[in-house]
Amino acid sequence: MKIVTSGLTFLDIDAYGGCIAYAELLRLMGEDAIAFSSATMNESITETIRSWDVAFSSTYVKKDDDRFVLIDVSELDYLDKYVEIDKVIEVIDHHVGFEEYWQNRIGDKANIEFIGAACTQVYEKWAAASLLDKMSETSARLLISGILDNTLNFEANVTTPRDKTAYDELLKIANLPHSWNAEYFGECQESIFSDVQLALENDTKIMQFRNIEAGDIAFGQLVIWNAEKAVNEHLSLIEQTMEALSNDWLVNIVSIDEGVSYFLSSNDKIETWAEEILNIQFSDNLAKADRLWLRKEVFKEDQSYSA
Repeated sequence: MKIVTSGLTFLDIDAYGGCIAYAELLRLMGEDAIAFSSATMNESITETIRSWDVAFSSTYVKKDDDRFVLIDVSELDYLDKYVEIDKVIEVIDHHVGFEEYWQNRIGDKANIEFIGAACTQVYEKWAAASLLDKMSETSARLLISGILDNTLNFEANVTTPRDKTAYDELLKIANLPHSWNAEYFGECQESIFSDVQLALENDTKIMQFRNIEAGDIAFGQLVIWNAEKAVNEHLSLIEQTMEALSNDWLVNIVSIDEGVSYFLSSNDKIETWAEEILNIQFSDNLAKADRLWLRKEVFKEDQSYSA
């Protein structure tokens, strides 16, 4: 059986939607496949989305002939705990850094490229198989939501024409209301504000960057519609939550409506590094960028930066 799965620390809508839609495609192509993850769902998978009837499992019983397909993850330290690396046969991911490793292992079955959403890559697998007319309405809705979330409503710099094409074509299948974009991000914001601490814990990655000596950094991210008021109201709780996770932390609060990102940190080394890499200025642990940033963009910026 093919186990279509994702990362270890949390499951976001890009991974969730991508796994479900790709497992559906594999089954249509005659494969025995399931979508599975043992990770905790984060706030990007809203209550509305969780109410949709999908073929998805949060439990897994190991079988010797199982093989793994990775969606929205390729970094070895972040694979779902049940994944056996020697049994990975395909990778679909938009986080760069491990392309050479997987190409050496599985050749052209490693589809890793810097694009807006893994859900776009999954859509393209459907298109290449000429099976879009067989896609379920729910899979189309999930892929649309993953694209919206990961491109920040197409305002993020990672957005490509391919993401927009995928979105437009999926709309023909999804039967979603015209207001879905606003409804989706509004519901995400409500969920985050209902429990900011849990939201941060569910969307924080431990990362290493080339241009800083701080070692492992706990990098949290919250994507909301408008963060201007929220930053001030929840600043203390955000700091307390992150300090409980690590002394070395950074938070990116993405404010889609404002078109900016707010960065928070209480570590001088991290602040200095972020100021240099992202061209921002901290004051009292807070910096406001003049554009939207995503965590994966910060990582890519650090990788390509030279003083």
